[in-house]
This record gives sequence, structure tokens and C-alpha cells, in this order.
Amino acid sequence: MSRPDLAAPEPLDGTRGTTKQRKPIAAPLLILGLVVVALNLRPPIAGFGPLLSQIQAELGVSAATLSLLTTLPLLCWGVLAPLAPLLSRRYSNETIILWSTAVIGLGSVLRLGATLPIILTGTVLVGAGIALNNVLLPSLIRRDYPTRVGLMTGLYTLAVVGGAALASGVAVPLMTALGGAWRSSVGVWIGLAVLGVLAWLPTVSGRQTHARAPAKEGPSVWRNPYALSVTLYMGFQSLVFFTWLTWLPKVLQDEGFTAAQAGLLLAFANVVQLPFTLAVPVLAARPRLLVPLAVGTALLSGAGIAGLLLSPLTPLPWLFMMGAGAGSMFPLALMFIAVRAAHVAQVPQLSAMAQGFGYALAASGPFIFGALHDWTGDWQVPLLFLLVMTAVVLVTGVAAGRGNRPGT
Repeated sequence: MSRPDLAAPEPLDGTRGTTKQRKPIAAPLLILGLVVVALNLRPPIAGFGPLLSQIQAELGVSAATLSLLTTLPLLCWGVLAPLAPLLSRRYSNETIILWSTAVIGLGSVLRLGATLPIILTGTVLVGAGIALNNVLLPSLIRRDYPTRVGLMTGLYTLAVVGGAALASGVAVPLMTALGGAWRSSVGVWIGLAVLGVLAWLPTVSGRQTHARAPAKEGPSVWRNPYALSVTLYMGFQSLVFFTWLTWLPKVLQDEGFTAAQAGLLLAFANVVQLPFTLAVPVLAARPRLLVPLAVGTALLSGAGIAGLLLSPLTPLPWLFMMGAGAGSMFPLALMFIAVRAAHVAQVPQLSAMAQGFGYALAASGPFIFGALHDWTGDWQVPLLFLLVMTAVVLVTGVAAGRGNRPGT
């Protein structure tokens, strides 16, 4: 007897099978490919945070300019996310994911360039590849694992967050071990992109590369009553996370911690997320828990930011709270997309909307945080800004969590 979550799933873009059926792929290979590709979605960004001081010293740019290394990928995620459903009408989602992962690798190569324009060009390519995979991978989970959305979303977010934790933790040690050049540390992640391409090849080999004829779709995503709240929640929780992912090492170094210590503390904040990224989606599969989870995780994150603001020299408890909050809010945002879509074909549409507008909003966070520091000369006002943004996360999470039915 075939497993219900693997038997003839409905295609991601709402198309239905023709006379030529999709070639099935063994579940372990699909899961392995999904995990390795997901591992590529954060290291190109998280691996830069602990190295910002060295990069700034070499390039001689302001804090606001330096934040482009994080802001540009987020802008790409916002601008290019809507392209994923459009490309899915022409090419299979498996094919798009393969090429997107290859683009991440190419962009990672260019980020080793000698000048800021070349580095920023590579950053745009990295952001473009991640943007498409951000939309397509969670939607693929809803398609291929309809009865295990929570568990598989947890596994996906575990890989994403695990990649960020690994990259931030080893950035400085790698730089030291490879001769003291920040480019050597960043260049390691090119190999991970190559592994991602190789791991995903079995999902593409022998299968159709073009999409099928579209089936009749249900109501438009624009008529979904949850679309706005889900989008704002995705945007503001991403703004909070990527802002401290970018600037936390610099904040800690200015408080007297070494670059290596700051990198390890950032890695700690990322590692803390791991059990929460796996547990929260499983809990969020129960609609009655959506609002309590939205409130609790936002309060946890806010308490950590407030603690760092008031007592930055004792960061461990505050980083634990910030990490636990971030590790909970991101998978909760993905679960909102999965459970608030009115039908399977609307998942990539809602995902593109939430990540498109949401990440465009989030892109302003690291820039504003850096600009506030340039303006005030300290980190108190930027951290207060981050605390206010966390309060907005709470409000939008409650709005997205209310009710027990998908959007219609």
C-alpha cells in the first residue's frame, strides 16, 4: 500500500497530470535533496555577519553601505518572489529549484570579488536564487506531504536555520584557519551550493522539465482574508531576525567582545533556534494554538532584545530568548502560509505574496538599524527600533492566527 503523502500528489502550480505521469522519486532522495538545498538558503548571508568589521575595514564604507550585503538579498527575495509562480507555469518546480541553487553558487563565486560592485553583483545573484527557492520549497512540502505539513516544515526550517547557525559559528574560525582573509571563509559556501545541485539532480532526472496545462483554480489569493496579515507577519518577523543576524556581532564587538567571541555568540543564538524550528510547526498544525504561539514567540523575542538593550555585557540569556523567538516565528510564518491558503494551488501564490511584499519590507531593517547607529553613534536607539518592530510582529501574528479555516 502506498503512503498517502507520497501517492500522486497534486502539482504545485495547480496543474494536473496528463497522460504522461510524473516519474516517482523515492522519499529518502526527495527529503535529502530538500534538506541539502535548504541548507544553502542562509549561509551566504549569515556567513558575512561575523566578518563585517574586517570587510568594512578593507572596503572603507559606512555601516549603512555595509548593510547592503544583507539588504540586497532581502530586496531580491521581495522583488523576485512573485516570479516563482509565473515560472512554474512554464517549467517544472523541480527544474526551477535546480537552476536557482546553481545561481546561488555562481553568486557566491562573485562575492569573492576584489571590489564592492562585483561583490554586490554576486549578492544580487545569491538573493535571486534564494528568492525562488524560498517560495517553491515550502510549497513543494504542501504538495508532496499534505498529511505531514507540520513535520516536513519543521525539517525544512531546521535545515535553513541550521545552515545559518553553521555559517555564523565557523565564519571567524575559518577565516583564521585559511590565512586570515575573509574571502576564504565566505568562499567555503560555494561547495555547499555544488552539493545542493548534486543532491537535487535525482528529483529532476527523467522527469518533465516543463509545466503541465493548468487546471481550473479556486478563488484568487487577493480575495484571501488572511493574505494581508500573513504577509505582514512574514515581513516584520523577517525584519527583526535579519537585522540582528546582520548587526549582532558588530553590537557585541563594540561592547568589548572579540570578533571570534561575537561570532560564537551569534552562532549560539542561531543554534538555540534548532529545537524550536522543529517543534513549532508540529504544534502549529493545530489551529487553536496559532494565536498562543504568535503571542508567546513574539514576547520571547522582545524580552531578549530588551535584555540586550539593558544589559549587553551579559548576553547569553538574552541571545537564548532572541534565538528561541526567531526559531519559532519563521516556521510559524511558513505554517500560516500553508494553513491559510484556500487550496493547494494557492500555496505558491500566497507564499509569493507573503515573501514578496514581506521581504521587501524586511530589507529596510538592517539599513535602518545601521543608519540609526551612524546617526546616534550608539546602539540604544537601533535596539529600541527593533523592540518596536517586535511588537508589530505580535499584532500581525494574532491577526493571522485567528480563525480555524483556510482563506477563501
